[in-house]
Amino acid sequence: MTLIRQYVNAMQTGDSVALSRIFSSDAIFVDYCPKDAGQAQISAYGPEAIDMFFRNRFIFRRFKIFDPVIVSDTQVYYYAIYGDYHMRAVATIQDFSEDGEIQRMVVRPA
Repeated sequence: MTLIRQYVNAMQTGDSVALSRIFSSDAIFVDYCPKDAGQAQISAYGPEAIDMFFRNRFIFRRFKIFDPVIVSDTQVYYYAIYGDYHMRAVATIQDFSEDGEIQRMVVRPA
């Protein structure tokens, strides 16, 4: 299963541990979409931070994705809910580690 498919599956099921496992130890995850919702952009560094950030969002139902469309092995479009704000987003894997994990992923409004 591709990393982008694993990312989508973890996001849709709210599995922060599975999500964190696809990122390298020094990964960078940045999501610019919350800025459009009047919130701070998301920046998490490393799998532990990614797990912790999304665990809280998933538990308190403050983040969800739906209707994902995978367009390549590195990119997916989806609708995201940030609190009460809904928007279309595109997530792009920009770099891979030597071990084939996600090194850098960026999410932007689509």
